[in-house]
Amino acid sequence: MKTKTTPLTHCLLYVLLGSICVTSFFMDKACAAEDEVVAMIVELVKGSDIDMRVMALQQIRESVPGEDATRRFVELLPALQPDLQLQLIDALGDRGDVAARPAILGMLNSKNEALRAGAAVALAGVASPADIPLLAGMAATGTEPEKKAARASLRRLRGNAMNAAMIEALKDAEAKSKAELIAALVDRDVKEAASEVFKHANDPDLAVRLAVLDAFSAMAGEGDTALVVKRLKAAQDRTERSRAALALVATCRRGQAKCADAVIAGLEGADTATSILLMRALPEAGGPKALNEIVVRLKDKDKRISDEAVRVLTSWPDRSATARLMVMARDVKTLRNHILAIRGLVRLAGPGKDREPDFATLSQTMDLATRKEEKVLVLGALGTIPTAESLTLVASSMDQPDLAEDAGLAAVLIAEKIGQGHRDQVTAVMQKVVKTAQRETTRDRARKVLEAPSQAAALPPSNP
Repeated sequence: MKTKTTPLTHCLLYVLLGSICVTSFFMDKACAAEDEVVAMIVELVKGSDIDMRVMALQQIRESVPGEDATRRFVELLPALQPDLQLQLIDALGDRGDVAARPAILGMLNSKNEALRAGAAVALAGVASPADIPLLAGMAATGTEPEKKAARASLRRLRGNAMNAAMIEALKDAEAKSKAELIAALVDRDVKEAASEVFKHANDPDLAVRLAVLDAFSAMAGEGDTALVVKRLKAAQDRTERSRAALALVATCRRGQAKCADAVIAGLEGADTATSILLMRALPEAGGPKALNEIVVRLKDKDKRISDEAVRVLTSWPDRSATARLMVMARDVKTLRNHILAIRGLVRLAGPGKDREPDFATLSQTMDLATRKEEKVLVLGALGTIPTAESLTLVASSMDQPDLAEDAGLAAVLIAEKIGQGHRDQVTAVMQKVVKTAQRETTRDRARKVLEAPSQAAALPPSNP
């Protein structure tokens, strides 16, 4: 029968336990006090009151120090039902006293799956470096709950000694365990493991190679680029190829232009699919060599490669590609390339996080565009730039019938944000919008700009 307790009783018991623990530090009869508190905790864990048990388990986690107390709690395990054993080993793991380690290791051999998984979780708090292979093996070959628990423990283990033990265990581990260790080292961000991990890049087991590719993504520097390229060229299936491509992009993003030579060298002898993936990494590397390689590939005899070169060039991340895109934009014979080049120029010339708008390029791009769609794209970019220069460029398009409406809207967008330093220019352009715009909403917005105090003063007087 469950013991009935009140909140007041809970509070008093908690205070009693705390006071006994304090006594154990500050009174001559420390041992007796410790025995008393341990005995009380043991009884509460064995008892039927769930609330009291929870409180007692918390005391095991946080109070009553010493190996002797830990051994008393461990001795309680055989007398408990599996669900209570699970709760107690969890508390012992959080307690972090290595005196509980043998009992927790023993639980790993339990016939109860939940206890085995619970012991794997608890082991993280008391483990020795010698336990690394055991956890890696469970993570590799256990049941799903065991795998999940062991993986969590591998990531929770504390200290450089554990990192060193994982690196050492890699040398002799079975393939599946090796993959688990590499994944744990990556998640633990153990940069010093990189050299040992990368030695397994050519492992015959796919799972290990995939784990190494993930490590490349997280750890590889510019000096490892050639190795990543080699793995990409040697990839045996779609999954491996995809992971290798992601690893190369991540490596180039970190190493930037220092990675370009290795990627360019990898293009030699690469098949079409691999060449395309290598080309996609070059914008992440950046620099003149990478850009020049893409320009060269524009004339490749393999149409898939030349088409990819167009796509890469027109999505180049910085303005170093502007001159090349201008050349492509002037070639209107290949409409697809012309359109992509115009769009790339608009993107690069527009304002960015760390760059001012390039009005000269936007103006040239407007002149080069042969379709209304791309001209409207330029107007859209200008409409986001609240400056006198952008307003001037937009206003120049308002006399073109097919662009007048879009130019008028862009002019209003600029005028609404430009501020009070360009009153005469704003007034003249907004008056023109009111006269020429077809959409009532655009005219209304232009009128509101004109009616603003700073603009109203510039309006000519009305006829009597």
